[in-house]
Amino acid sequence: MNISIDPVRPESIEEVKSLLAANNLPTADISDDAVLLFEARQSNEQVGTIGLEKYDGAGLIRSLAVKDGLKGLGIGEKLVNHLLDYCASEQVTELYLLTTTTEKYFEKFGFQQISRDMVSEEIRQTREFKDICPCSAVVMHKPL
Repeated sequence: MNISIDPVRPESIEEVKSLLAANNLPTADISDDAVLLFEARQSNEQVGTIGLEKYDGAGLIRSLAVKDGLKGLGIGEKLVNHLLDYCASEQVTELYLLTTTTEKYFEKFGFQQISRDMVSEEIRQTREFKDICPCSAVVMHKPL
């Protein structure tokens, strides 16, 4: 499967929002300047997306999603690895994420569940952390 991963083009943002909504992921702030989105494409079709909010040396993973019918083919893994490589090149030293469903998936990449009081202040002040994700969401962390 030949997949390319690149920053989301402005004309693709509505397609990203549709993909996120289809995967029951929030879209409220996905167009904010603080959110950098990447998209996976096969031929000219968007097949997945992942995002990042970066604050100094800390990053918050946003919205990993793969198109229905293509899950389990390694697209999500390629997106996560692409994001990890990007973070390394941008001097991000730690990553966080909030999830209600994918704890086991992200454990494969070295993320570990932590308590909310262990999260850096910059990440705690994000809309994702304060408003968008439910308090019941699991917080995960990975030092890079």
